[in-house]
Amino acid sequence: MDAVLVVVGALVGLGFGWAFPGYQHGLYSEAAFREAPALGRKLLLLRLFAMATAGVSLALAFRPNFYEIGPAAATAAYLLVLVGLSSTDFDRRRIPNRVTYPAFAAALALCWIWPDRSVTEMLMGTGAGIVAAMALVGFGVFLGGGGLGLGIGDGKLIILMGAMIGWPGVLSGLLYGILLGGVVAVVMLVRRGRGATFSYGPYLAAGAALVMLFPNLR
Repeated sequence: MDAVLVVVGALVGLGFGWAFPGYQHGLYSEAAFREAPALGRKLLLLRLFAMATAGVSLALAFRPNFYEIGPAAATAAYLLVLVGLSSTDFDRRRIPNRVTYPAFAAALALCWIWPDRSVTEMLMGTGAGIVAAMALVGFGVFLGGGGLGLGIGDGKLIILMGAMIGWPGVLSGLLYGILLGGVVAVVMLVRRGRGATFSYGPYLAAGAALVMLFPNLR
């Protein structure tokens, strides 16, 4: 049965990864983006990224000796949200409210489901996410913005991470995400100079996914 769940999880992830990039343009608030879906090579790359990350993530979420089916399914759903937001950020550098707001509400509603985290810890994580988002986004504004800084969308993602992971895991997830994004930022600066731009959201999402899938990293 354990092997079946892993296989089913991987297949669901692969299916989501193939389908989502073809429809994600409908989530953007800007009419110009909604009317211009990803096509051709860009669509293929987004699908390959989403299929690989969602397939592997969901297989790990349902692996033996991780969580019971309830928390495992919640983890899998959160991971699909992170993959989807990473795909939209790679596509248009957008973290759509139509995903983050319902996901945040769902995370608060499910804060009781975790066997290794209390409701208090989940609420504390949400608060920590809010404080971290204000500090990091505010620091980026203080520096004058720019393509390598964290934007408002990244701030919403950080708050969502806090609600998904709880305290103190959100701090570890943020650390891993910032380190991953920082490596890419340095490479971009070296290759393209100060005018370089890149999407920070996928690396924050990767940090959150690491902590959710491997609680010992908290």
